[in-house]
Amino acid sequence: MKRVALACVAASLIAGGGRMIGQERGNPFVDHSDTGETVHVLPAPASIHSPRDTQPTDAVIGNRIGVYSQSYGSGNVIDHGGPQISLAGFYAIYYNATVANSVGSQGQATLQAEVQAFLAGFAPPSNGYSQSDQDANYSIVTQYDSTISPTIFLAGQYVDSKGSGGTLSDNSVQKYLANLFSAGKIGAPSSHNVYGIYFPSGTRITLQGGASCSSFCGYHGRFNYNGTDVKYAVFPYTDCRACSLPGKAVADILTIVTSHEIREAVTDPDLNAWFDSSGYEADDKCAWHNLYQTNTGGYWVQPEWSNGGNGFPGPGCVVPLTNGAP
Repeated sequence: MKRVALACVAASLIAGGGRMIGQERGNPFVDHSDTGETVHVLPAPASIHSPRDTQPTDAVIGNRIGVYSQSYGSGNVIDHGGPQISLAGFYAIYYNATVANSVGSQGQATLQAEVQAFLAGFAPPSNGYSQSDQDANYSIVTQYDSTISPTIFLAGQYVDSKGSGGTLSDNSVQKYLANLFSAGKIGAPSSHNVYGIYFPSGTRITLQGGASCSSFCGYHGRFNYNGTDVKYAVFPYTDCRACSLPGKAVADILTIVTSHEIREAVTDPDLNAWFDSSGYEADDKCAWHNLYQTNTGGYWVQPEWSNGGNGFPGPGCVVPLTNGAP
């Protein structure tokens, strides 16, 4: 594992990950940071869409559970022995007020208000997955470990005062998050949280394989901060052609990307847990097709892959009972 010394924080930051065996093989959902750590990206729709893929972008509206074929990867996802996040929280970080106050959708005035409301609609309080639950957007991941909670809570929100524009490497993103911890601005780091960082328009994030809003629309990774395994997700502002879809606002695309990264960060937080024989994580297999709106709030999300069995539908990409009809 690579060790990255941070001169700007009192404690050392150990950049974790390394290149994960089994998640390479030309997989377009796998990339690497400027310091070599593996991250899992959500590529731009057009860059991965095959003309042979007949899956529609949006799920057909109907009062039934939808189970659709995978577009990427092969077969079911497999447990490779790594950990999952049991009682997960999502901590929303806004790089500045410009992105926090950018225009929301689905009746929300700002992106910050939308992310908060989205989380409540995406993963509301639940006693467990049920095929009759119209809000089973997140609870379906409990099939991957009995310790995973069927809901995810808002662990906190923070609006920073950084500028807009410029380019940040993934290592710079890790340092930024580490500095927030060391300054006490977002509390002590928790291995149970996914720290989602929303960047403003014009701020470019780079990985070895390319840059945000051209090569990818978001990603998740992890690093070690003072002995805590920190999971984070990067959300560039998707006001770009590469990360746009007809009929959907920027905030809609951001909730789609957020749904993808939250589920993957919970089921494969250290990139050594649940993925298929070709290295595709559960949400990779269903990326950018059969998108639907949550029953509560009407927020746009993507379906989740289900292995099927034990009361879970599938195998396939699952859209809950209302199948896109809020």
